[in-house]
Amino acid sequence: MNDLDVFFNPKSIAIIGASESIKFGHSMTNYLLNSQFKTFPINIGKKKIFGHEAYENIGEVPEDIELAIIVVNNEHVLQSVKECVKKGVKGVIIESAGFSETGNATLSNIQSEIEDIAKNENIRIIGPNCVGVTNFMNKFTTTEINFEEAVERGKISVIAQSGVLGNIFVDWAASQKIGLNKIITLGNKVDVDEIDILDYLEKDQNTKVITLYLEGVKRGAEFIHRMKSMSKPILVMKNGRSNIGSKAIQSHTGSIAGNDKIYDSFFKQFKGIYRINNFYEMFDIANAFATQFLPKGKNIAITTSSGSLGALACDLIDKMGLNLANLSKSTMEEISLIAPNWISARNPVDLGPSSFSTFRPSLKLLMNDSNVDALLNIFAVPKMPIKTYSIPISPQLRDMKLLSRSTGKPIITCVYGSRWVLDYFLKYSGKFSLSIMTQIDHALKAFKMMFDFGKSHNST
Repeated sequence: MNDLDVFFNPKSIAIIGASESIKFGHSMTNYLLNSQFKTFPINIGKKKIFGHEAYENIGEVPEDIELAIIVVNNEHVLQSVKECVKKGVKGVIIESAGFSETGNATLSNIQSEIEDIAKNENIRIIGPNCVGVTNFMNKFTTTEINFEEAVERGKISVIAQSGVLGNIFVDWAASQKIGLNKIITLGNKVDVDEIDILDYLEKDQNTKVITLYLEGVKRGAEFIHRMKSMSKPILVMKNGRSNIGSKAIQSHTGSIAGNDKIYDSFFKQFKGIYRINNFYEMFDIANAFATQFLPKGKNIAITTSSGSLGALACDLIDKMGLNLANLSKSTMEEISLIAPNWISARNPVDLGPSSFSTFRPSLKLLMNDSNVDALLNIFAVPKMPIKTYSIPISPQLRDMKLLSRSTGKPIITCVYGSRWVLDYFLKYSGKFSLSIMTQIDHALKAFKMMFDFGKSHNST
């Protein structure tokens, strides 16, 4: 077993600092104590926690403990870690904050002592100043997640230094029907860092694409070696581009951001590593990687109900270094036969108001055209006609899934209009594992990165 697997599939858990009080760790404690995971609450002043017997310290637990989650005040963390070592615990997640990120010398020294323990003892530590991990495959979490409301299981794994941000990722992904696999928040990184987690996720069969929110790296040479040898696409969001941002990072997790130009050059150097500008772009593109086939070429077909948006997409295709597909003569002729005479059967295929009746047969023709490598579907229809006439969207979504599967070509849909229209799509899109976005540039960046990745991956 990989020594990090204890963080994702623990057989026994102790929560040091478990409490029924409404404070940090409350929901996580309640969830784990009433879950399938064998969990023991540790609290020096309580006999029962949520109806479960509590212990004064981890040494009193009558069974072996694989994973300890520490949520006590920072002045008690070092002693708790020492007790975990004595107990023979394999992994520790320190969620408590208030160490090197504060700039306080005493607290920084405590963090250094914990780091020494991780180096010299047979124990792995995540944190401090984090919210730990979530594994959507088995519904194990050390954070505040309601799995009944959370996202479906997917192929995207997330590495982030920031703790709270990890929870925000989950909320946003759930609202967009984006499936996640594992989330790991690292905090101040006394032991386990992004290199260790990349090693783990590289071997994880359930992870198809990795997103990495990075504030700073301690083991630079090893980080470069690990990133260079990854076989999975990695989307990187690196903060600290400015002097102001670098200072904010140091007060957040105690990391040194480093020269951004060096990072930028590094990310461009290796194939399969892509720098992303913002989190919305990151997860839109990650979801495309996770749900869609890699395009075998750069020729993009467009279907749209708005000629203006189709023209905008053409400009972006050129900017991204992609090609507007030259449709075969037979494809254009057959589209002309099934559509009103006022539509454009050339690429982009502007179906206008006829899209509800002409999209599905046009989709089939385009996806089976040998000159087309990928399809961008721009859906721009107001709420009123959809709601007034109860127009179903599931048949379109089902055809997109089936045709993508039969042709091995990716499809990304960009939805324009009100939030109601987007939610209408998302309500039904989840079961078909489709890529739904609101930004055309995100879609075309995804096609470009997916093509580049497939080209480099197949050549190695």
